[in-house]
Amino acid sequence: MKLRNIFYTLLAGVGLLTSCDNSCPTFDDKNACVGFSLQSYSVGEADGSINIPVYLASVAGISGTATIEVDPSSTAVLGKDFTLGSMELSFSASEPIANIVVNVVDNDVFTGDKTVKFNIVSSSVNIATESSATLKITDDEHPLKALFNTYAGTSESYWGGGYNMAITIEKDDSDNSKVWISNMCAYFASYGYVAPNYNYFYGIVNEDMTEIAVPVGQAMNYGTVNIEGFDGPNPDDAEQIAEGGSIIIKIVDGGASLEIPNAYGVAATDGWWEIYLGGIKLAKK
Repeated sequence: MKLRNIFYTLLAGVGLLTSCDNSCPTFDDKNACVGFSLQSYSVGEADGSINIPVYLASVAGISGTATIEVDPSSTAVLGKDFTLGSMELSFSASEPIANIVVNVVDNDVFTGDKTVKFNIVSSSVNIATESSATLKITDDEHPLKALFNTYAGTSESYWGGGYNMAITIEKDDSDNSKVWISNMCAYFASYGYVAPNYNYFYGIVNEDMTEIAVPVGQAMNYGTVNIEGFDGPNPDDAEQIAEGGSIIIKIVDGGASLEIPNAYGVAATDGWWEIYLGGIKLAKK
């Protein structure tokens, strides 16, 4: 029998309560169950270890046991990418939480992020619907890891004035040459239109890791507004980059700072919303 549970810690310290749906109006310890409070976790390869809590929810506070197994769909390999403490968990009235202790192996090889899924497969009490949790192990040898940070500086508007600017560069989970750049448009960011729902663009890093090419025409996710660029620092003396071209971000000193030499901005079918003059310099925070 599996029950859907929401776990609460009692202020009086008498244990954990579980709220049930309309088919289960009364909760007593015949309905006690074990489960995960969260279904996803993340740990860096260099972090060493992480504890993933499992709860036994009951009214009076009871003792119990549960057995955990690694799901065969996991991409992380036990004994190679991680090791585990005991997979037999014990609970008591005074300790209704038991931890799966995951020790992460930090190697010197880039293999990409991996996941391990844990399932509760047996228990002395009921197993909750929340019977599985997935841990993401983040590889720390990514070839572009020097870029994964926030860069800050100022930008000058074509129409005068300027903005404080902060962009964040993140990896792509499936392409090692691709990055995601948050908030290249400081104007939209100043009004709360920020990544990842808005203002989120991808770029391709060249083999020498000296440039990021951001294809023009990518959507702001605000009406018909797209990011566009020019082939020079001043739009008055430059041509707009045609479809298929890219805005170039220069990578300086291996990622210590970034430069955007040419003008770019955001435009819709009815005209430009904002244009930033070229020469933007952004330093790693």
